[in-house]
Amino acid sequence: MSTFRRPLFFTAVLIGLVLLGAQALGMMAAHRYLQTQLAQRSEEGASLLAWTLSRSGGSAEERAALADEMFGRGQYALVRIADQQGGPVLERQAGPEDAPGREHDWRNAWLDMEAPAVSRPFTAAGGGVQGIVTVQADSRQARDTLWRGGVRVLGLVLAAGALWTLFALNLARRTEAQASRDVRERARALAPGNDASLDGNGAPASADQALVDAQRMVAATVQEQNARIESLQSEVYRDPVTRLRNRRYFVEQFRLALTDKESETGGHLLMFRQRDLAQINRHLSRAFTDQWLRSSSDRLHKLVAEFGSQDAFLARLSGSDFALLLPRASAPQAGLLAERVRRELRSLRVPMDKHGWCRWALAMAAYAPGDNMSEILARLDHALMCAESADDDQITPANRAPDSTHIGEYSWHDALVTALEQHRFSLSVQPLHDMSGALLHQEASLTLHDTADADPVPASIFMPPAVRLGLSAECDVQALRLGLDWLYARAGALAVPITLASLAQPSFLSRLERMLADRPALTPRLIIEVDAAALVEHEVELRQLCGIAAAAGGRVGVARLSQQFGAMERLHEFPLSYLKLSGGFITGLLHSPGSRHLAATVVATATTLRMEVYAEDVPDIATQNILEGLGVHAIRGAVVNFAQAHDLASEHPWVSS
Repeated sequence: MSTFRRPLFFTAVLIGLVLLGAQALGMMAAHRYLQTQLAQRSEEGASLLAWTLSRSGGSAEERAALADEMFGRGQYALVRIADQQGGPVLERQAGPEDAPGREHDWRNAWLDMEAPAVSRPFTAAGGGVQGIVTVQADSRQARDTLWRGGVRVLGLVLAAGALWTLFALNLARRTEAQASRDVRERARALAPGNDASLDGNGAPASADQALVDAQRMVAATVQEQNARIESLQSEVYRDPVTRLRNRRYFVEQFRLALTDKESETGGHLLMFRQRDLAQINRHLSRAFTDQWLRSSSDRLHKLVAEFGSQDAFLARLSGSDFALLLPRASAPQAGLLAERVRRELRSLRVPMDKHGWCRWALAMAAYAPGDNMSEILARLDHALMCAESADDDQITPANRAPDSTHIGEYSWHDALVTALEQHRFSLSVQPLHDMSGALLHQEASLTLHDTADADPVPASIFMPPAVRLGLSAECDVQALRLGLDWLYARAGALAVPITLASLAQPSFLSRLERMLADRPALTPRLIIEVDAAALVEHEVELRQLCGIAAAAGGRVGVARLSQQFGAMERLHEFPLSYLKLSGGFITGLLHSPGSRHLAATVVATATTLRMEVYAEDVPDIATQNILEGLGVHAIRGAVVNFAQAHDLASEHPWVSS
């Protein structure tokens, strides 16, 4: 039986069973109804006969006439009149001779229809019981009616079944013929040059062989489609420009690495960002930028492959963000590879109009199984923003910071905007003394109060996100306003630092000019501190800042000169108040004669230009002595000004916004 005929057969059987069941239920209902009608007829006949006998004279002839009349109607099979003792007086009963051929009728036993015999007493005129009548209805008519009705319905069911069978067979033949033609056409379409399976009449040698051939061809087509799907999936997980893995693939693999139960040590994740990709696209052609990114990615991929880590892979997360995942890599291994990547990125830089060379920012974080992926990426994003603010390509560790830094760029935007709207900023003020212990001025640092119970967030944490989000000018305006409020309530000078990003915004300088003009009496005690990179990258804006400050009576200082010694050649162009040396240059001063000679050159140049030189991050007394010998006016570090430590607590007031 074919696949198509099998459901037709089972459908026909099911329909037949349903119809037969319905017929059986109908017959049973009709049987119960007729049985009830026969019982009612027996009761009515017995009651009528008893009532008639009670009203008649009671002679034997009259009783016989009544019995014959009732029996003669043909509706009763038994009419009996008995005396008081139950003996029969007369009886009329249908026998076999009344229904020839029915004595062995099998329908009697199959239909099982027999009316009950009902007895009723009848009385005389005086009220005494004269006898008992028994009447039984004749069930033959009801049985015949039930039988004929059942035969008719069964005939209709059989006729309907025969018609359905003919229809189903015809439908099956037509469907199989159409399916056979479709198989031949599809087989001929799949293999137009293969006519070996066709006979002279153009029909296939066997439908089974045609199906086998079609199945084989379909299997080949499916295999080809699967290969195409795998190729498309590979394309979905790759960046179209660099051919590196994209963000979707990176997120899936990083999530698997965080759930790797076999790895007990976890791994490391290095993220690096091309800070000047937008400027590169503006100044160079798009084709050149794509080719540069592709070649850089190829060299980094070869570097990672040569390192020997089979599980490590590079991914491009966005236009300017890249990631290097190092599963099961120890800290020394990850640090070594990260340093090689940093050097390779430095060698791959392209020249820029303003910055000289394009810049990279790098950050690395360690992870362990069970860590939260969002938290790690948020820490890395914040570390990248800090690396951008530091303006160097050193690898910034994404250490586990306070809870206030475990947020991403968009969350930082909401937090900073809310703080600006609600003025939730304050100043942390620290004194700066000269070598003799005399107070030079106070140095302010902006802090953010995120919640009422949380500790204040220092500027080193929230200013890198503010710079990246374009909110640095608003934060610096808050710092300057709080600084003027501090000068109004206290004596002495106050230095307030501003960022390079704020200096580059056109509206910032005009707002600063209006702010200083509103408080001319306080401005002479205000010192605006900028990064030394401003002398190289923003010389026009810095010249305007110096002009605004000089016109209002204020001063301008320069910090982090040791991170931008290229600014030395332009010191004479700006009226600066002081210069600051800090960072690794100061910590290596003790063991580097070249650094000491360079520091002496800075001091000599500053003295010629009537500028003071301050030093920060001084690690020990020996370095302090070297700086004193060079003529540095003020020194700050871990072991410096320890004698004035008791004064620092009183010089750290919070100026609320």
